[in-house]
Amino acid sequence: MNTVESKHPRAVAVMGAGIVGAATALALAAEGHAVTVIDRGDVGAGTSFGNAGGIVTGAVTPTATPGVIRSLPSYFLDSNGAAVLRPAYAFQVLPWLFRFIAASRPARVATIAAALHPLVSNAMRAHQDLARLSNALDRIQPVGWLKVYGSDAAFSKTALERELMTRHGVNFSALRAGEIADLEPNLSKEAYTRGLFQPESGFVNYPMGLVQAYFKGALERRAQFAQEDVQDIRPIGDGGVSVRTQQTVRRFDSVVIAAGAWSKQFASQLGDRVSLDTERGYHISWGSTDGPLLSRPVSFPEKDCVLSPMHDGISLASGDELAGLTAAPDFRRIRALVPFVHSVLPGTRLQTVQREWMGHRPSTPDSLPVIARSPRCSNVFYAFGHGHLGLTLSAITAQLIAGMVGGHAAPFDLAPYRIDRF
Repeated sequence: MNTVESKHPRAVAVMGAGIVGAATALALAAEGHAVTVIDRGDVGAGTSFGNAGGIVTGAVTPTATPGVIRSLPSYFLDSNGAAVLRPAYAFQVLPWLFRFIAASRPARVATIAAALHPLVSNAMRAHQDLARLSNALDRIQPVGWLKVYGSDAAFSKTALERELMTRHGVNFSALRAGEIADLEPNLSKEAYTRGLFQPESGFVNYPMGLVQAYFKGALERRAQFAQEDVQDIRPIGDGGVSVRTQQTVRRFDSVVIAAGAWSKQFASQLGDRVSLDTERGYHISWGSTDGPLLSRPVSFPEKDCVLSPMHDGISLASGDELAGLTAAPDFRRIRALVPFVHSVLPGTRLQTVQREWMGHRPSTPDSLPVIARSPRCSNVFYAFGHGHLGLTLSAITAQLIAGMVGGHAAPFDLAPYRIDRF
């Protein structure tokens, strides 16, 4: 990362204080820009709070694949399935779903995987860069990313994922049961027969702590925080951008919109259309016991869930619920997974549930984030739409945005992430 101060420092607003916003604020402040982070909530209290903690450097397989599309009817008709579409939201989400289905064509999957690769393959390095700036290297554990499968038949369905990882040079291993047991001895041996392991992936056992560390690093470089509710943004005649909140109106040289699932409304104010919706995700957290039950996140794709050894206990993350930004949470589906968790990780039976939570993943139908300059206002930059890869892609997104604001050459082609691609 270029940490030399920009020759042309700018006054920059970052809209959003989640992991993407905090990382972007740090990257910009490190280059000498005068940064103001604006968010109506607390730092890291949104979607960044409840993720599984993975920095998944081999995540080149998009969410929409031919196999996923074939399973959509059963997902949506099964109230305990991997994905749920609330009937009241069906009409509103249809355009997004049509684009999601279109993104599953084999040729599109290959193109999307190629576009994901430069982002995810640089994700760990980018986090290490920002962690050095914020004295947070100890928050990132190089323990890898593990997926386990309950049968050889389930493992055989990973053929496309394995082919894409091989094509893009991802370091991964296909594991037998004994190798999984060596990595995670507290998992029930009845829980798996095969696995996939990416050893170069990382893990953050306190995601909100990493957000706060990045944010503190930005503050130490004279960034400011305004806990206010943004009403609108507008380009102004001198080339700047006006940001109006409930409290005041401020003028900035540039604005970065990193407001997660709420970013669409601000893009619309500028006339930029984007296909963005929210895949609502849930988690349950169990309190700590005397010793760690897991060494790293463990994904169970057949159940669409991840168990992670967080700083305060084991966390279960699950759910792809299409219900919009305002519907009340429904914890029935994730609660239904509790017996499964007890069966695959018996040590959780001794723990007490301490928290239930729901967050809004900001998702595009093609699984690619929006990392781009606004085509309608050259001083507005977009950094949202990271879907299931918000933590993974936050630091590399921050570095790319800082490069755009500072006028640096892009390290790779950014055209796949433009906002007007849909």
